[in-house]
Amino acid sequence: MGSCWGVGKVMAEIQALLYLSARPLSLEEMADSLKISRSNISLNVRGLQDLGVVKKVIVPRDRKDYYTAEDDVAKVARRLAGEKKRRELDPALRVVRNAISAADTAGSTEHLAAIDTRRLYKLKQLMEIIADIFDSFIEAEPSKPRPEEPAATSR
Repeated sequence: MGSCWGVGKVMAEIQALLYLSARPLSLEEMADSLKISRSNISLNVRGLQDLGVVKKVIVPRDRKDYYTAEDDVAKVARRLAGEKKRRELDPALRVVRNAISAADTAGSTEHLAAIDTRRLYKLKQLMEIIADIFDSFIEAEPSKPRPEEPAATSR
């Protein structure tokens, strides 16, 4: 599912491993479990930390760094959606707005005469609706668990 959210395969595997783990894991444990180099694990864990979906935790009497995943999947989805919007939708919307501005400024020059600015405005309007949907999702309050959802179990 990671590729659907714009997250690389290794990053998605690390996040899934940490999410499903009953305890925090060290970089070495993740590397052994996923059969991936420790340096690659370290690089991707840093990226997951930057996204706010993985955090470093202290394990008493152990000098290694341990990590755990955010356990609220709705929060993870909102953070990933926010990052996708910031990286993809926002820059595309800026390009469309700049194109409209350039077309309006140029007026009816021969080069831009064939551009139907109404189409650009329709595209901008659609993109702004999508951006609003993203913003609503990103800012949404988490819902309370429904009664039919099983209670968390410990291992």
